[in-house]
Amino acid sequence: MEPARCPLHPAAALRPGVAADDRFWGFEGRFAYGTCPECGTWVLDPRPAPREIGLYYGGYYSERELRAARENYARKRPEAVGALDRLRALDVARRLKKHGGALGPGSEVLDAGCGLGGFARFLRDVTGAAARGVDFAPACREFARDVHRLDVDTGELAAQRYADGRFDAVTSWHCLEHVYDPAAELAEMARITRPGGWLVLEVPTPTLIARLFRGRWVFLQAPTHLWHFTPKALRALVEAAGYDVVQVLRPWLPSELAGSVLMALGVKGFVPKVLLPKAGPKSVLLKALFLTLMLVDLPVTALAALFGNAGVCRLVARRRATAPPLAVDPPLVSAPITERMTT
Repeated sequence: MEPARCPLHPAAALRPGVAADDRFWGFEGRFAYGTCPECGTWVLDPRPAPREIGLYYGGYYSERELRAARENYARKRPEAVGALDRLRALDVARRLKKHGGALGPGSEVLDAGCGLGGFARFLRDVTGAAARGVDFAPACREFARDVHRLDVDTGELAAQRYADGRFDAVTSWHCLEHVYDPAAELAEMARITRPGGWLVLEVPTPTLIARLFRGRWVFLQAPTHLWHFTPKALRALVEAAGYDVVQVLRPWLPSELAGSVLMALGVKGFVPKVLLPKAGPKSVLLKALFLTLMLVDLPVTALAALFGNAGVCRLVARRRATAPPLAVDPPLVSAPITERMTT
């Protein structure tokens, strides 16, 4: 374990925050988040070292998940299987067009932390732009190639050595909270975005539901989520990297309440027991309970989004003509995500 500090305010002593175990995947361990007194960011402290944290990524892109995803795409229309990814792609295309950054056949887009590639595929399909992804897991490259006809590079973003200003837009969905040095990651995104190009970024953010459920908040996901930025802190990091933020959104993402209630009831291993298919009788009961809770979750989380208190924060930002050096002193030490999959 190693100490951590807020990426924006490294000199600030963290206040005691939330204690939690891993209820998302079901691994053993007890973890704590401190709160930055300056910006309110939740910081996992102490955090596992890069070689240690690989133990907690064992459930990502398992054979069970990949097999189920392949079967779904083989049986159903892609728009049905990847409904959330397609809705995000349509929203991004519409928002960038509104802000004067319409994507088209002459554009190139990178999705950083692309996972299985669904979002990049649908963004390509709805805009005609050339799209590719980058992710730490080799399984993503194979899946995206076979299912989405999408090129995905494997490893760290900085290790790809993309050319300066190559991309018209860079997107990132629920990835920055996993990165050891978010300021450096954003600076690399700015470097490979052309001047006047775009960044669309989304991360979980502490909410009323988070404060109510604390260590049982479903989006907490200790210890793989190293940070939970407030919108103010996220905006400051993005602007320090060389972008001008043009829009801050709190979009609707259902399941925050239903998942948190299940965890509060003692469920440990939310993903394998509730989200993945083909499990035992107990899992069937938990899935049924989760679907029942979603009847309450849907209107509650919709209202939370309507009043600006949804559990995620999305930024739309435009790259300045010149990106400044990092506005973090001293810079945090970067650690490769790829090491997490090799332990």
